[in-house]
Amino acid sequence: MNVQSKIQIVKNRAVISAQDIAVLLGRKHLSVLRAIDAIPSEHLRDGMYLIINGEVFITATGISMLNISRKHLGMRFKIMNHLFNTDETYRAEYLHAFHTAKPPKPVLRLLLWLNKHKWTGAAVMLLKIIYRYKGFNPLTLAGYHAPDKGLR
Repeated sequence: MNVQSKIQIVKNRAVISAQDIAVLLGRKHLSVLRAIDAIPSEHLRDGMYLIINGEVFITATGISMLNISRKHLGMRFKIMNHLFNTDETYRAEYLHAFHTAKPPKPVLRLLLWLNKHKWTGAAVMLLKIIYRYKGFNPLTLAGYHAPDKGLR
């Protein structure tokens, strides 16, 4: 089973679903959910787990907190490494696309002037037109689609 094919980008973070972890580990889905539930509340941090439409998604820091049996430790490290690497790659590509689509300085000054004079609607519309012209969509980035669910 390929870990990379199970990784998704959800809310601009590299995650893997609890069902996919169960498949990769050869365990049942409920055993992964029980492992998440067994984590003490003082160790839980924001962004470790996402719940969308009743499905649980786990980030790399969430994987590191899972109490998985020793025979699955190698796969856990492999999943964590793939998630961290995908996160870094995604951020680098996103920031590169963002800086490439950034408007020139005179347009930025115009946007600031519009915003200062409470014309934020016009400023946002102008910025959207520039982004669309340059082919940048802040919500999606080519090459990072959720394999099965189509989530973003």
